[in-house]
Amino acid sequence: MGATGLAVGGAGCLNDDSESDGNGSDESGNGDDESALAPPARWIPTSAGSQLFFSYTDLETVRNHEPELPAETLDEIAFVPHGAGGRVVGRMETEPTFEYVLEFGPSGESGHYVMRGEFDLAGLDLGDPIDEVGEFDRFEAAGASIAASSDTLVVVDPEIGSIDDVLAAGLDGTDRRVDGDGSLGKVLEHVGGGTLAYGIVPESADEISVGRSWSIAAETVTYAHVMHGMDTSDVDEDRLKSELATESPFDRLDDFSLDVEADAVLVTGSVPTSEFRYTAAISKHRAGLGRADVTVSIDVETALQTVTVTLTSYGANGRVEVRDSSGTRATLTERGEEGRLEYDVGDTETVTVVYVNGDEESEVATEPVEF
Repeated sequence: MGATGLAVGGAGCLNDDSESDGNGSDESGNGDDESALAPPARWIPTSAGSQLFFSYTDLETVRNHEPELPAETLDEIAFVPHGAGGRVVGRMETEPTFEYVLEFGPSGESGHYVMRGEFDLAGLDLGDPIDEVGEFDRFEAAGASIAASSDTLVVVDPEIGSIDDVLAAGLDGTDRRVDGDGSLGKVLEHVGGGTLAYGIVPESADEISVGRSWSIAAETVTYAHVMHGMDTSDVDEDRLKSELATESPFDRLDDFSLDVEADAVLVTGSVPTSEFRYTAAISKHRAGLGRADVTVSIDVETALQTVTVTLTSYGANGRVEVRDSSGTRATLTERGEEGRLEYDVGDTETVTVVYVNGDEESEVATEPVEF
C-alpha cells in the first residue's frame, strides 16, 4: 500500500493544504448525552445503509476565525447546503445563519440535510404541519420533507431517504444512531469533530472507508486523514510516510505523523491558519443550484510512470474530466470507470479532476506528480 491508495473526495468539502484535528468525535457510538455528540454522530441513523457519503461544516468555528483565515479560503466554504436542502433554504425570505451544516446520503448523493441556527420559514408556503415529532413540526413540500424546531432545520429528499429515520436518530438516539463499532463509527471517531469533515463508507465491508477533516484554530489548522478497513500487516511506516510527503496535502503541511493500527492508517498534520488553503467542489455562491456529487480515487504508480483516476461514486449529471498540462486526458461518466495517464521518467505534472455540467465546472481534486 503506497501513498497512491489514499482516496480523494470531491463534492462539498475537499482538498488542498488543509488540516484538521484529531479531535474527531469519540462519541460516535450510541449514547444518551446528545450535547456530547458531534452532529454527524448524532443525526446519521443506522438505517442510512452501509454505503454512505457525509459532509459536515462547523460554521460557528469558521466565523470565529474569519480574521485569521485567507479570504480565498472563506470564499470556498459553503454557508448553506446543496441539493434539496439548498433549494429549500434559497426560498427563504431572509438569509439564515447556521451554526453547522450536515449533509449525508448514499454514495455521492446527499439527500439528507441537518442545519442548526437561526432561520425563518416564512415564504416557503408550507401550510400547516402534518405531524409533530418531539419539538419538531413536520411539513411536506415539493421535492422535500421538512422538519423544523426553534433552532434546527431538517430537509430530506424523499426519493433518497426518510426524514423519520433522521429524526428518530437525532431525538431518540441509542440504537438508531450510527454504530460506533462499524466503519462509519471508526471514521467519525477520528474526523467527525473537525471544522470541515468529509467521509465515504463503501457498500462492501472489504473496501476501505476514508475520512478527512480540517480543524481550525486561531493559529493552526490541523488535518486528519483516516483509512479504515485494510490489512496493514505489510505496511512499511517509513516508506509510506516518505511517499505521502510528496503528495497533496501532505507536502504542504508543516509536519505530519503516521499511526498504523491493525485495520487502519491514521495521519495527522498541521499548517498555520493564515496559510490554510481549501477548495470546495461547490462554493457558497453556487449553493442550492445542484452539486457535483463526485468522488474519485487517484493511484500514482511511480515505478510505472502512471496515474490512474477511478470514479468511485457519481450522483450527478454531466461528466468528469481528468486533465493535465496537455488538456483533457480522460472523460469519466460511470461509477467504477477509470482513466489511466502515462508519463515518462523525469516528467512533472499536476493532474486535475474536474466535474463538468454544461457551462459550469467544479474542481474535484488536484494531484501533483513527479516521475
